[in-house]
Amino acid sequence: MVRKMMAVSAITLVLMLVFWGVFLASEIRVFFTLGVVSLTVSFHFSIRLVIGGLIDYNLKNRVDYTKGWFREKGFEKGLYKTLRVKKWKNRMPTANEDYFSVKKHSLEEIVMAGCQAEIVHELCAAAGFLSVLFAIPFGDWWVFFITAAVGAVYDMVFVIIQRCNRPRLMKALEREKRVQMTNSKENQND
Repeated sequence: MVRKMMAVSAITLVLMLVFWGVFLASEIRVFFTLGVVSLTVSFHFSIRLVIGGLIDYNLKNRVDYTKGWFREKGFEKGLYKTLRVKKWKNRMPTANEDYFSVKKHSLEEIVMAGCQAEIVHELCAAAGFLSVLFAIPFGDWWVFFITAAVGAVYDMVFVIIQRCNRPRLMKALEREKRVQMTNSKENQND
């Protein structure tokens, strides 16, 4: 998925240059508008790649999942049931499926990767609103605000998925740790 995002970011950046070049040569306003749209799309994909890369580089999926931020809040279970998250969550793309592979990672590593993914999407949702600054040279702030809001909603879908999955994963992790402790005590007694 990351390669596809990089491709979209690069292609829309090139399209921006092409559209603006055509606009400058022809002064046909629609090409200017298409250039601004391309710039905005490129920005939204690029900011998500940059934030994801920086967080991945710094945290390396080693997030303290016991922090209060990651604990399930009282309203969440009902919200996720109302949103029917379990019915659609598996249809959403994953930036790096390897991070969530039970064949390649322990349950604890998967929980930490989920917490990191949540952080990335929360930051992306907020950072997307920086696109409103494009209104300074181009005007029409509401267009940039709407695209930022749509991007934020999209990112929050992934936050919801991570938060919906976490309680189940935490129960399985606790069960796994209890079994390990029981086995460890039995081995000590032998």
